[in-house]
Amino acid sequence: MCCQVVPEGLDGVPFPNPAVVCARYSDEEYFQVRCKGSKEIYNQHYGRYNIDKIWRDDILPCRLYLRHCVLAAKNLGEPAYSNFLDHTYLGDRRTTIREYLATTGAGIMEEEPPETLRSRYGG
Repeated sequence: MCCQVVPEGLDGVPFPNPAVVCARYSDEEYFQVRCKGSKEIYNQHYGRYNIDKIWRDDILPCRLYLRHCVLAAKNLGEPAYSNFLDHTYLGDRRTTIREYLATTGAGIMEEEPPETLRSRYGG
């Protein structure tokens, strides 16, 4: 689900232009809104592949893409970087990106993208 928001700077002053924030649905909201409450629509997109849930808590982020996001946050300055690390969570809704990078995700920031993606994800 995408929402229109008016972002504010760290000084609390609103930006002149609205922005888009992508937020997730719950499984029930997804079914009601995106599938229009239709089991046929859901089955057409997911059910036929034995997918019974959209939002899972056991999937880890793509290492290359997470590295890209961390570098992008770092380029925005320390407040944005710390906010991203401390207020972005894995699918388990408990583990922060900072915690993940310090444990299971250790080494992600040292990994180089493949040559074909270096210009896009090189930092």
